[in-house]
Amino acid sequence: MNGMKETTEQLLTGAAIADALDDLATLRLDIFPEYPYLYQGKREDELTYLATYAAAPDACVILAGDRLTVIGAATGMPLIHEDAQMLDAFAGTPFPLDEVYYVGELLFRPAYRNCGLGQKLLDRLESHILSLGRYRTLTCATVERPDDHPLRPRNYIPITRFLARTGFVRLSGATTSFMWREIDGVKRDHPMQFWIKDLT
Repeated sequence: MNGMKETTEQLLTGAAIADALDDLATLRLDIFPEYPYLYQGKREDELTYLATYAAAPDACVILAGDRLTVIGAATGMPLIHEDAQMLDAFAGTPFPLDEVYYVGELLFRPAYRNCGLGQKLLDRLESHILSLGRYRTLTCATVERPDDHPLRPRNYIPITRFLARTGFVRLSGATTSFMWREIDGVKRDHPMQFWIKDLT
């Protein structure tokens, strides 16, 4: 386990998020080709998607930086501002949609992983969400891959370990799927599993 690195964190909300979209798109395009996403994206698509954070009420972005370089980020918005297939996954659950807050990303460049930054950004994100006074449940979604996937690194540590350690639990029956182009150029459908955490 690496020691905590000296970084800065900046919380952005509302129109201020727009200034961070290019840095966020770069992070996603650099990191998501890695397992388990294996995602081959285009900058224009990334910027279009990320613009929803600048427009959605109560959305937020936390940028982690090392001097002038953005090395990580956490993003989130109320679940009700996500698309229909995300909302449908919660249709059979007891959670009121307007009280659920969705964590979109928690990303770090490789040199800044496993040193406590994930916990630090998640804590700050949760503190901000609680301060809004409208949300009782935190949720996120993980891509499901078989353990014997040929591109799974030998030293791969699944994000689910971090989620379980930080109080998230797997929400049984709450799943969705998204199609994206993988690094081999082929579009595939990807099952996604929701996790939840009680904020109260």
